[in-house]
Amino acid sequence: MTGFQYVIKKDQEYKGYPWNILKNGADLWGGKTLKDYPESEFEILSEAEYNKKRDDFSDHICGKWKEVSAERHNEMLNILPPLKWKRGGFFISEAYVLDIAPFHQEYHGRYFEALFRICTPRDEILRSLDSFIKTQEAVA
Repeated sequence: MTGFQYVIKKDQEYKGYPWNILKNGADLWGGKTLKDYPESEFEILSEAEYNKKRDDFSDHICGKWKEVSAERHNEMLNILPPLKWKRGGFFISEAYVLDIAPFHQEYHGRYFEALFRICTPRDEILRSLDSFIKTQEAVA
């Protein structure tokens, strides 16, 4: 096996990052090799397999909206410089994990937040929020 391999611990929930990364079977940061990760405890993924796992994880955590207070919205706006700030919406400039960051949006005097990939187009995010609001209104 050549190239990068991604080590995942079997008994832990995947949270967006590998246990370790190997290049041609050796630890990038020194010391460990493929033989140090027993099959009973670890899963070794190819780059393609790892990318799928990472994308599935991203799909699982992104787009889950919740309504928040104006105070929370303003606190998040002022904690760090916002990214892609436009018409009451912005990403927090520190990633949650990978390329995923909290997105905050003011919408008709209400405030919402959800995780999204930073590269997600704004119109897709707003469609997602609109769908969330319509679903909440239908339940109420």
